[in-house]
Amino acid sequence: MTTVHNLPQYDHITTPRLEDLQHSILGSNDRLVAVDTETTGLKWLNDKAFGVSLAWDNQAAFIRNTDFGSAQIGVLMTELFKADHKVFVFHNAEFDLHMIRETYGAYPPKNILDTLRISHLRNSKPPHGLKELATQAFGPGASAAENTIKAYIKEYKLKDYSQVPNEFMDPYACMDTVLTKAWAHLYMDEVKEAYPKLFQLEHMLIPIILEMEHQGIKIDLDYIDILHRQYKSEQRSIQDEIYKIVGRPMEVSSPKQLQSYFYDQLGIKPPRETAGGGRSTDETSLQAITHPIGSKVAKLILRWRSIEKVDTTYVQPYQNSARNSRLHPRWNAMGTITGRFSGSDPNLQNIPADEKVRRIFIPDREFFDFDFSQIELRMMAHASQQHSMIESFNAGTDLHAYTASLIFDTPPDQVDKDQRQIGKRLNFGAIYGGGSKGLARQCHVTQTQARTFLNQLWDAYPIMKGWIERTKRNAERDGYVKTLHGRKIPVLAEDSFKAPNYLIQGTAGDIIKISLVKTAQYVKSVGGRIRNTVHDQILFDEIDESSIEEIKEIMEDFSFSMPVTVEMKRSKESWGDLIHE
Repeated sequence: MTTVHNLPQYDHITTPRLEDLQHSILGSNDRLVAVDTETTGLKWLNDKAFGVSLAWDNQAAFIRNTDFGSAQIGVLMTELFKADHKVFVFHNAEFDLHMIRETYGAYPPKNILDTLRISHLRNSKPPHGLKELATQAFGPGASAAENTIKAYIKEYKLKDYSQVPNEFMDPYACMDTVLTKAWAHLYMDEVKEAYPKLFQLEHMLIPIILEMEHQGIKIDLDYIDILHRQYKSEQRSIQDEIYKIVGRPMEVSSPKQLQSYFYDQLGIKPPRETAGGGRSTDETSLQAITHPIGSKVAKLILRWRSIEKVDTTYVQPYQNSARNSRLHPRWNAMGTITGRFSGSDPNLQNIPADEKVRRIFIPDREFFDFDFSQIELRMMAHASQQHSMIESFNAGTDLHAYTASLIFDTPPDQVDKDQRQIGKRLNFGAIYGGGSKGLARQCHVTQTQARTFLNQLWDAYPIMKGWIERTKRNAERDGYVKTLHGRKIPVLAEDSFKAPNYLIQGTAGDIIKISLVKTAQYVKSVGGRIRNTVHDQILFDEIDESSIEEIKEIMEDFSFSMPVTVEMKRSKESWGDLIHE
């Protein structure tokens, strides 16, 4: 049970002079200084800070642009951030540091502590919001000021926090930094002692992520416009083809019209129901339709939907989010329970491996894409110590072909494309906990065949099977798993089947973060940029030819039971035109 501590008390400095604040903060006894911005919105590209809250020792102050001017506040923040003897504490550091740079022209301090990162390392399961964490630690009084603010905004229909009167806004802003500093004091030593290397790693990522987000990545707006028009034209052609088959206009995006056509007009039995008991027309349902005419229409609808998804998820948002032909997305280092990155504004983590879409992204000079080869499968082999898998990797054999050769009793060099695909599905199914039903659907075989394949997989890799079962049992008993780098990931007893996946995914996430830190340090020394990281790859720009081997060596510098290998592709045209040399 979490101990509830007394709400921290502080002196609110209501009429500060900036010179006195600087002197008081730099001469404070506590090494920690908490910083928080109050802003007109949540996007640093468009919004600005209207004030900065600071907490030091047992004091706090909120300084407004309207009282001091953003230029003078910028001078203060620059002077404070020069102080090597202070550690500046933020909750979600990148957000506030972007706002401080854009509004006040002050660049990040050397010593940064992020309570969001501390919270995630302590327990990666949400919540990680400051108010939720503070309420758990200090009781309901920690959120009293915010409740007052929200009630005031709602009552008077205010546009944003900058319109809230000082007598309400200032105590709220000060309390944010007081709570941030107090929470850091409660837990930072505990977390740093438990996870010293991960603690350092996560904080070393802050300036790297800040730079990636600030620099952004260039996109081809003319190409986006062409691609959007191509997609719309293809969708119209699909609709025309559906009209010819159906014999009347049909709104492809209308579930009711699809239900009427498939289940009423054609008399097809609905393959599945919606959560509300209705007749489903989702992807799985349409894929299951075997009617001679209905299946043709279903395939056309699925194609129409796939185009619509790409256009509305990637093409149009990229066009709308661009600033001077660049995207400035967010990379959320604490965005997933396993410690892997997530993305937003827009999300570059979920970009499909579609050359058309990836051609949107163009280099400033030349892209160099370094991609870990089968990193999750290598970590599975290492973690489980399945000797045959390890030997396959050490011999440079294609593991998917190797697995297929064991399943089909065929030499690896004689495995055909379809057999290799089944081997691939089986390998990844082992990590993700896939069953026979999903495997049957993915490989277009019967469930009985899929069950046979899975049994053959476990016969081929018995040590891995034993490790998977032990990992599940241990997670059910302990309530967590640990990555190979020691990151603790909570697992509910009823979700113990996810434990092997969490461990492998989390380990791969740790590897990409370590590689980001090491390659960023190198790239900074030789001149170059990191433009993106997606799952197990890092995209570089503006590096010299002479840097290729060094970056490859840095990314492959891990000690496991088999080599970690990186494949490099490059292009001066776009991310969708990458080629091996």
